[in-house]
Amino acid sequence: MLDAGQAQSELLEQLTETERQKSVVYVLANISAQGTVLSFPQQTINVPSDALVAYIDRDPTANWGHACRYVLVELNTGRTSSWEARYPPFGNAVGSEWRVAYRAAAVPEWAVVRSKLTT
Repeated sequence: MLDAGQAQSELLEQLTETERQKSVVYVLANISAQGTVLSFPQQTINVPSDALVAYIDRDPTANWGHACRYVLVELNTGRTSSWEARYPPFGNAVGSEWRVAYRAAAVPEWAVVRSKLTT
Protein backbone atom coordinates (compact mmCIF):
# COMPACT_ATOMS: atom_id res chain seq x y z
CA MET A 1 0.00 0.00 0.00
CA LEU A 2 1.42 3.36 -1.08
CA ASP A 3 0.91 6.67 0.69
CA ALA A 4 0.42 9.86 -1.34
CA GLY A 5 4.15 10.68 -1.32
CA GLN A 6 5.11 7.24 -2.56
CA ALA A 7 2.43 7.40 -5.25
CA GLN A 8 3.80 10.75 -6.41
CA SER A 9 7.32 9.29 -6.57
CA GLU A 10 5.98 6.38 -8.65
CA LEU A 11 4.25 8.86 -10.96
CA LEU A 12 7.41 10.90 -11.52
CA GLU A 13 9.38 7.73 -12.29
CA GLN A 14 6.89 7.02 -15.10
CA LEU A 15 7.57 10.29 -16.94
CA THR A 16 9.07 9.95 -20.40
CA GLU A 17 12.38 11.67 -21.09
CA THR A 18 10.55 14.32 -23.14
CA GLU A 19 8.12 14.94 -20.26
CA ARG A 20 11.05 15.32 -17.85
CA GLN A 21 12.55 17.97 -20.14
CA LYS A 22 9.44 19.94 -21.19
CA SER A 23 6.43 19.30 -18.93
CA VAL A 24 4.62 20.45 -15.85
CA VAL A 25 2.97 17.74 -13.75
CA TYR A 26 -0.03 18.62 -11.59
CA VAL A 27 -1.68 16.31 -9.05
CA LEU A 28 -5.01 16.54 -7.30
CA ALA A 29 -4.39 17.68 -3.74
CA ASN A 30 -6.59 14.89 -2.37
CA ILE A 31 -6.55 11.19 -3.14
CA SER A 32 -9.49 10.18 -5.36
CA ALA A 33 -11.58 7.43 -3.77
CA GLN A 34 -12.52 4.18 -5.45
CA GLY A 35 -15.64 4.66 -7.58
CA THR A 36 -15.08 8.35 -8.18
CA VAL A 37 -15.90 9.52 -11.71
CA LEU A 38 -13.65 12.36 -12.83
CA SER A 39 -14.95 14.53 -15.66
CA PHE A 40 -12.49 16.66 -17.60
CA PRO A 41 -12.93 18.31 -21.01
CA GLN A 42 -13.55 15.45 -23.46
CA GLN A 43 -12.24 12.94 -20.90
CA THR A 44 -14.00 10.88 -18.23
CA ILE A 45 -12.03 8.64 -15.88
CA ASN A 46 -13.52 6.04 -13.55
CA VAL A 47 -11.25 5.55 -10.54
CA PRO A 48 -10.98 1.76 -9.95
CA SER A 49 -9.40 2.03 -6.48
CA ASP A 50 -8.07 4.84 -4.27
CA ALA A 51 -5.58 6.70 -6.46
CA LEU A 52 -3.42 9.72 -6.98
CA VAL A 53 -4.64 11.59 -10.06
CA ALA A 54 -2.22 13.57 -12.22
CA TYR A 55 -2.37 15.83 -15.25
CA ILE A 56 0.81 16.07 -17.35
CA ASP A 57 0.99 19.20 -19.48
CA ARG A 58 3.41 18.27 -22.26
CA ASP A 59 3.48 21.74 -23.80
CA PRO A 60 2.80 24.30 -21.06
CA THR A 61 3.59 27.31 -23.26
CA ALA A 62 0.95 26.35 -25.85
CA ASN A 63 -2.62 27.58 -25.97
CA TRP A 64 -5.61 25.61 -24.72
CA GLY A 65 -5.64 22.39 -26.80
CA HIS A 66 -2.39 20.40 -27.09
CA ALA A 67 -0.80 17.06 -26.20
CA CYS A 68 -1.22 16.10 -22.56
CA ARG A 69 -2.22 13.09 -20.50
CA TYR A 70 -3.97 12.07 -17.32
CA VAL A 71 -2.47 9.42 -15.05
CA LEU A 72 -3.78 7.40 -12.11
CA VAL A 73 -1.47 5.74 -9.58
CA GLU A 74 -3.45 3.20 -7.57
CA LEU A 75 -2.45 3.19 -3.90
CA ASN A 76 -3.20 -0.50 -3.29
CA THR A 77 -0.96 -1.80 -6.09
CA GLY A 78 1.16 1.06 -7.42
CA ARG A 79 -0.32 0.31 -10.85
CA THR A 80 -0.40 3.28 -13.22
CA SER A 81 -2.97 3.95 -15.94
CA SER A 82 -2.60 6.70 -18.52
CA TRP A 83 -5.00 8.48 -20.92
CA GLU A 84 -3.89 10.64 -23.81
CA ALA A 85 -5.80 13.94 -23.93
CA ARG A 86 -5.90 17.36 -25.60
CA TYR A 87 -7.34 19.61 -22.89
CA PRO A 88 -6.39 20.58 -19.32
CA PRO A 89 -8.60 20.09 -16.28
CA PHE A 90 -8.48 23.71 -15.15
CA GLY A 91 -11.80 25.47 -14.89
CA ASN A 92 -13.71 22.31 -13.90
CA ALA A 93 -15.24 21.80 -10.46
CA VAL A 94 -12.02 20.13 -9.32
CA GLY A 95 -9.86 22.90 -10.80
CA SER A 96 -9.01 24.52 -7.47
CA GLU A 97 -7.65 21.26 -6.04
CA TRP A 98 -4.57 20.83 -8.28
CA ARG A 99 -0.99 21.45 -7.16
CA VAL A 100 2.32 21.41 -9.02
CA ALA A 101 4.25 18.16 -8.48
CA TYR A 102 7.00 18.73 -11.05
CA ARG A 103 8.18 21.45 -13.39
CA ALA A 104 10.90 20.89 -15.98
CA ALA A 105 13.73 23.39 -15.74
CA ALA A 106 13.02 24.51 -19.32
CA VAL A 107 9.46 25.58 -18.47
CA PRO A 108 9.22 29.30 -17.76
CA GLU A 109 7.52 30.31 -14.53
CA TRP A 110 4.81 32.23 -16.42
CA ALA A 111 3.66 28.97 -18.09
CA VAL A 112 2.77 27.28 -14.78
CA VAL A 113 -0.92 27.55 -13.93
CA ARG A 114 -1.22 28.86 -10.38
CA SER A 115 -4.32 31.00 -10.12
CA LYS A 116 -6.61 27.99 -9.78
CA LEU A 117 -4.21 25.79 -7.85
CA THR A 118 -3.30 25.21 -4.26
CA THR A 119 0.38 25.57 -3.42
